[in-house]
Amino acid sequence: MRLPPARVVRAWRESPNLAQLLPEVRSIANAHSELRWISEYVREKLTDRAAKGMKVSDNDVQRMINRLCYLRGQKGFPLQYLLGSQPFGDSLDIQCRRGVLIPRWETEEWGIKVAQGIRRSHPFFTEVQRDSDYTQVSVDNAISEHEIQTFGVLDLCTGTGCLALLFAEQLRPPKAKFVYVEGVDKSPTAIELARLNRGNNARAFEGYGTAVVFTTADILSFDITTDQFDIIIANPPYISEERYHSSQHITRSVRNFEPRLALLGGPEFYRRIFQLAREGEVPAVVCEIADEEQLREIVEECVDDEWVAGGIRDSAGVARAIIAWHNP
Repeated sequence: MRLPPARVVRAWRESPNLAQLLPEVRSIANAHSELRWISEYVREKLTDRAAKGMKVSDNDVQRMINRLCYLRGQKGFPLQYLLGSQPFGDSLDIQCRRGVLIPRWETEEWGIKVAQGIRRSHPFFTEVQRDSDYTQVSVDNAISEHEIQTFGVLDLCTGTGCLALLFAEQLRPPKAKFVYVEGVDKSPTAIELARLNRGNNARAFEGYGTAVVFTTADILSFDITTDQFDIIIANPPYISEERYHSSQHITRSVRNFEPRLALLGGPEFYRRIFQLAREGEVPAVVCEIADEEQLREIVEECVDDEWVAGGIRDSAGVARAIIAWHNP
């Protein structure tokens, strides 16, 4: 959709860089936010260079800001690739690189809801509160209540490792107990980045009895042992070819710069995830989805009579994840 000329003129009057950003961010308010983030990034980066004895001028700062605004607004480069990272969870700073899917706020939102729900209601954790509601379904039912000393989380299609690290951050175990989080992805590039993010964010879970590992494997052929995990979480590829090529659903920035491998997919991934849950006797599954229609399709195709399923909506009211638990 074309930008209203009056909006473009207003942006140019305020700052040429605001106008540079408009084609991608669409609104002046969003352009202001991104210009602020870009400016902060550039000043911090060049201040570090100056601290190392490199000569840095005000012109250098402005030229770099101009260049990043051009790449973002006119070429469609994702902001996270330009700035190199994305804040996630309470304290995580997730490094982002070309070839690996950028963490989304929707993923962060449902991940926090699920992790905090587990921490409130699962007997493994000491702070048990039974009076709190959890989205459309109760976490009391989503996780089996067997007494264990290790709580295992399997994160499939881990990408940057953002969800695995989010659960490690949120699920700090009680004394003398242990949380084990494993992230799996078929992309060696993704696993390399996930391991970098684990090292950079170790302070968020290190010393709390939590271990995080990342494994290169294709989930369509990956296997787990019985009772190894208590929950499977996943943000699998779920975008159809039709949606992928529709500007109504996918922006040019996503199509041009983010990996198709992490985006294009469908029922085969959800079938495999639920198969793994059954084979490994994993009592709960939470997966990101596109919308209500896909939720119904997954429930119909993947959830049998021994499972109960519901949806988790994001703050915009969109069905964003399916949560299912074993209830024989």
